[in-house]
Amino acid sequence: MNLHKRMADSSGRALPQELSGPSPSSSGSSSRPGLLAINARYFALRAVIFAAVLTAVLALGAHWLLGFAVAVVLSGLVSYPLAIRQRRAVLGALAQRRGWLR
Repeated sequence: MNLHKRMADSSGRALPQELSGPSPSSSGSSSRPGLLAINARYFALRAVIFAAVLTAVLALGAHWLLGFAVAVVLSGLVSYPLAIRQRRAVLGALAQRRGWLR
């Protein structure tokens, strides 16, 4: 196994991988989504849950301000068990990133 892979820069010279930085495809975790994708998925799920609850509350005839407040509370309660997998993925990604910074 060749531990010193070389990459070519724009002038055609070969650079050691340590100097040029790791490429995204060589990281070994290319199948794992990044922090942005995980956060976007978590936010999208929470937004869909909020929209569904708000629609249901307003369809029941609540005033718009009261309906919004009730939807915030209810969507928070509903999303806690429904988004547990995404929340754990976000926390895991943040913990891993925090470990990289140390």
